[in-house]
Amino acid sequence: MPNLESVQPSLSAPPVRSECPECRGELAILRVFGGRAGTEYWTQRCTSCGAIHLDIVQSAAAAASQRAES
Repeated sequence: MPNLESVQPSLSAPPVRSECPECRGELAILRVFGGRAGTEYWTQRCTSCGAIHLDIVQSAAAAASQRAES
C-alpha cells in the first residue's frame, strides 16, 4: 500500500484543508479515493487531537476539464 501521508494535491487541484478546525493542529492524510461526478474524498487525522476529518473536493482532472470547457 502506498504511503498516502506523502500525497499532495497538484497545483491545479482545489485546496484541501491542512489545519484541524477544532484545535488548529496539522492534518495527516489517511486516505484519498475517487467519488461520484469528479470528486475526491480526503480522509485526514489531526496529529494533535486525533480528530478525523473528511473533505470532499473536486478532483484535479475534473477541475482541469471545466477550465478547458470555459
